[in-house]
This record gives sequence, structure tokens and C-alpha cells, in this order.
Amino acid sequence: MFKKSIYALASSLSFLAVIITSSASFLYIYQGQTPDELLK
Repeated sequence: MFKKSIYALASSLSFLAVIITSSASFLYIYQGQTPDELLK
């Protein structure tokens, strides 16, 4: 029983890590247009 709960905890944490890193990389890839003030 203890081994099964540890396995479930590890699986859920790894799934959470995949969600967090994929959303962060999506936000990094889509950066939109650069404001004109920064291009000067």
C-alpha cells in the first residue's frame, strides 16, 4: 500500500512538472510584437 501511494505521488508530480514546463515554453515562444520604443 505504501509503495503504491508513493508511486501515485511521483506520477502526479511528474505530470504537474510537464504541465508547468510546457506552459512556460509556450509563453516563451509566443512573445508578440516588440514595442517601437524598444527598437530605437
